[in-house]
Order: sequence, then structure tokens, then C-alpha cells
Amino acid sequence: MTASEPLLQLLNVSHHFTLPTGKRLAVLADINVTLRAGELVALLGPSGCGKSTLIRIAAGLIRATEGEVCYRGHPVVRPDPAIALVFQQVALFPWLTVAQNIEQALIARGAEPAQRRQRVAEVVGLIGLEGFEEAYPRELSGGMKQRVGIARALAVQPEILCMDEPFSQLDALTAETLRDEVVSLWEDRQKYPSSVLLVSHDIHEVAFMASRILIMTAHPGRIQTVLENPLPYPRDPHSAAYQALVDRLHGIITGLYLPEQEAPALPQIVKRGEPGAMSGPITPIPLAGVREILGLLDAVQNRQGDVSFFSVTAELDRAFTRIVLAVKAAELLGFLQTPEDRLVLTELGRQFIAAPVKVKRQIFRGQILPVPLIRRLKEMLGHSAEQTLRKDVLLSELVIQCPQEDPRRLWRVLMNWGRFADLWTYYPATSTLSLTNKAGAANGATAQEKRLPAAS
Repeated sequence: MTASEPLLQLLNVSHHFTLPTGKRLAVLADINVTLRAGELVALLGPSGCGKSTLIRIAAGLIRATEGEVCYRGHPVVRPDPAIALVFQQVALFPWLTVAQNIEQALIARGAEPAQRRQRVAEVVGLIGLEGFEEAYPRELSGGMKQRVGIARALAVQPEILCMDEPFSQLDALTAETLRDEVVSLWEDRQKYPSSVLLVSHDIHEVAFMASRILIMTAHPGRIQTVLENPLPYPRDPHSAAYQALVDRLHGIITGLYLPEQEAPALPQIVKRGEPGAMSGPITPIPLAGVREILGLLDAVQNRQGDVSFFSVTAELDRAFTRIVLAVKAAELLGFLQTPEDRLVLTELGRQFIAAPVKVKRQIFRGQILPVPLIRRLKEMLGHSAEQTLRKDVLLSELVIQCPQEDPRRLWRVLMNWGRFADLWTYYPATSTLSLTNKAGAANGATAQEKRLPAAS
């Protein structure tokens, strides 16, 4: 096979899930991807755009609803020995040593004991695990565990290595080291893998690693932009050409996820049965916690409340898409405006930043109460017995209302917002959520809510 011939192809791939209500949820639509020998291709996009589903389809772990996946021209209908997958969360057997965990992949392929021992020794040296062969997972750092996961994938000598956000759970220095090592392995054409398909939400990561970048949009996931990366290896993150590429990726992502348009006004609260009452799925909130929102607003305030978006992304030590989510959340809550490529504090945003903590909570409460998803959960709690519901009931509601989001991640952000606003309290011992101020909660706003500042 020549370098120009397709190694892996995803042809007109679409995928949907069926919700408990029977409704079909489109996750991917009309995806076409070609991976050739010697390529390191990155799928870049925010959480929820279907990247992980797509890479599992490519690896043969999931059958696409529509379309076809081909490896060397043959349909992939089940996991293929030539395609290995490294997951974001490394699943190691805690009762097995490092060597034994790596060996499991070879046992599953029917390799003889002598062959297994030889191959384990090879990948242990390749991935820098010498001296840790007899260690157990509990004795390893996060970075070392991820090395074991990569070694286990490489033990079967795959031609294609698929990696699903493999460095996102690691500290910055460890992640940087492992990126270097993966690129070095891929560049060594005498060793496996020949090609790498990487899922990432980190712009700097794909700029550093990828030879080609596929940028995805969401709801449902599509390939929106394909960008060749002409930078030679090894890459210097401080070079002008590298920074120009990062800025270009920033511009593309910003245009896709922060389009130049006015933020929609927060809806008026309506009662069930009245015109405008909620029906059907609700738009989810941006998955950004209160600390991320506060950190962003502080950074903008430190620049006199009006700053270039790219200046803030360079200053904050966060992944680009995390900053985008914080911007969208601050904009939704009326604290920030985004004209062109600038971040501008609103008057309410300035008041919020300057306020003491108690007033901050009151302002935040006033801004989240009209948000449809917050409103829905508050309504459910207000009409339940003792205004308390179990977590599993509310998670089921999130699946129905926001089917394209991970309900547990959405739950964590909702709990974070509501607890900061003193709107509700979660009791882990009983897995229940309760309105903080139960008096009058089911019958309109409380006296405290009526005193809250209005949205600007």
C-alpha cells in the first residue's frame, strides 16, 4: 500500500441513539473521513459533538446506524486486530501487575506465553515502563497508568492507533511528555502504529501533534472544516508559524461556537399550560462551573472590562474549549457580551465582580432562575413531596430534556450553579436534591428572589 492509498475510511457515517421515550437522537451526521498510512489525524471539537462516538465507530466498537467503515477496503463490523484504542480513562485490572495488564491484550489474541513475554518486554522499554513491570495500578501515578494503557494498545502491533482524549486527565507536564513520546513513536516508520487517529478538545495539542485536523460541530456532529498542518516535526510551540496556526484554529473555533450575533434574551417565566410553556427538549446550559465563570470575568475585569478574546485565552491556563464554554455561560447569564472577537463586561457583570460573596450569590440566583433547565428542575422539586427528589429521577429528566449531553456532567454543573445560588441542596447520603428555601417554592418567587437585581 502506498502512502496515498486509504488505510481507514468512514463513508457517509451517521449515528443515532434511541431515548427511553422512543425518540431518536442524532449524534453524528454524514461523516466522511479518510486516514492514510503515515498520517496523524486529529478530531477537534467541544464535548458533546460526537468525537468519542465517532472514534469508537472507527475502531469497530460501535456499529454506525448508517454508512460504512472500511479498513484496507474491507468493512469493519467488529473490533479489528489492526486497530487499537486508548481510552481517556485507563481501565486497568487492579489485581494485575503492569506486565500482566499489558499481557491481557496478547492473551485475547491467542499469543503463546513466550511470545507474550517477549512482546511485553519490548513495549515496556518502548513506553518507558522499565522497573515498573511488577508494580500494581494503585502504585502508579496518572501518567504511568496512561503509559500502561498505551503500551497495552501497542502490544498487539496495531497499524492504526485510535486515542480518545488520552492526555486530558493528566497534569500539563506529564501530558506534554506523553505527546512528545507518541509523536516520536508515530514518526518511527519501522515500528507500529503506522497511523494515529486522535480525539481532542485542546487546540495546542492538535497543533503540536496532528498532520491534519478535522474540526467538528455539534447537534448532530459533523466535520465542518479540514485543515492541513504543514509545520515540520519536531514542532516548536514558541515559533511564529506555530502561533499563527494556533491563532487560525482559534479563529475557526470562535466562528463556529461564538458566532457574531446578539445573545438571545433570557425567557420570561411561564406556568405550565400557559402560552410559551416548555414543551420538548430544552437547550442545555454551557458546561462551565462557577469558578471557571468567575475566573474568566476576573481576567476580563483586570483588562479594564474590554479585552480581545485571544488575549484572555493566552492568559488563562485552561483548554480553549473550556474557555469558550465559560464565555458562553457568562454571556447567557448577562455578565458578558462578545462583539466581534472581544469580551466586554456588562454593567451587571461589573456589579457581580465587585460585589461581596453574599451579594454575588443573590445576583447569580437572579440570573439563573429564568434559564429553562434551571426552571424545569426547580418546578419539579416545587411540585414534589416535601420539594425533594432522588438524583436518579432528575438524571432521567436530564436525558429527556437534553438528550445530546452527558447527563452526569450536566448534573454536576447544575448542582454547582444551584448550590452557589443557594437554590437547592444535595444530600449525598440519600442521593436526594431539595429546594434550599422550601417555603413558597412551588408558588412563585420567594421574597428573597423578588429583591434580586434585574438582568441587564
